[in-house]
Amino acid sequence: MGSRRFSGGRRSPAVLRQSLGHRQPPGLRVLLAPLALCASALLWMPGLAAAQENPVLLEALSVLPVEGPESNQPSGLFVHNDTLYTVSDKHDDTIFRIELREDAAVFVPHIRFDAPKPFGVFRLDLEGITRDDDGSFYLASEGAFAILKVDADGKQASWVTTSLREVGASAGLFQTRGGYLEGITLMAPDRFLVTAEREPSGLIEVDMAPVQRIVEIANHGSTESYTGLHREVENVYILQRSTATIRRTIRYLDVDSPSTIWSFAHIVNDPEYLYQHEQFGAKTAEGLALDRDRVYVILDNNNDARRMYPTDHRPLLLIMKRPG
Repeated sequence: MGSRRFSGGRRSPAVLRQSLGHRQPPGLRVLLAPLALCASALLWMPGLAAAQENPVLLEALSVLPVEGPESNQPSGLFVHNDTLYTVSDKHDDTIFRIELREDAAVFVPHIRFDAPKPFGVFRLDLEGITRDDDGSFYLASEGAFAILKVDADGKQASWVTTSLREVGASAGLFQTRGGYLEGITLMAPDRFLVTAEREPSGLIEVDMAPVQRIVEIANHGSTESYTGLHREVENVYILQRSTATIRRTIRYLDVDSPSTIWSFAHIVNDPEYLYQHEQFGAKTAEGLALDRDRVYVILDNNNDARRMYPTDHRPLLLIMKRPG
């Protein structure tokens, strides 16, 4: 299944069909037509396209247990000036910074804030985090289906967008409970890209200048879980939790476009780091950040214990060498 765009519909690889039909006699065209259609469908399945690529295996520099508050469930990651920031989907009032120590990554409250809850929303369920040049943070709220702005000093918190639930659902997103807003990144001032997590996964770009406007919605319909985003100039990096991979793409709203895949599956699948009820990174990778030299991925293990250490329920932070 190819990308379904809210503003354009599905593309089809007509070139293959036209070349086969143009060169062959009419009788043979009838026989070949079903084969061409099948080939077209296979070529435009996003999961197959990804599987045909040879992923770059990321090198682990450090894998640190995460220590923090009770019920700590990290979700989202952002790096600025060598400092990592995150939120927890069980803490609706705190942005944490992560202190990297030799034997642990420690959550330290960075900003506490009081966010107004929209009508009918009992828990914000903060999932993604990004930051602008002025130091303000922007958080993706799964509970509110909206983006929350927290000023640099934490004194003011306000909703940047209205609920994106209805517009996302109209494009076929947000169909699975718990598969709502997850990742967020800034594309430009007042312009955001957010992920619809899964079943189906997709992306929503929203521009807030001068008023809220949906730029585009892509329903990728794939089995991937999009749980994190990072942007660098024209490149967008998508954390794909289902396969423990990171997709780097220029045409970020099209999973069929040329892209590079980085994999950390071999790391999270190591017996040292496997959790009791999770395999191959599924349902654990929740946040992505990159700097010049490193790739950071944080895992949310939902309080699950590691197989080799049944009393250790801590999440993990992966610090990996960034490919050249």
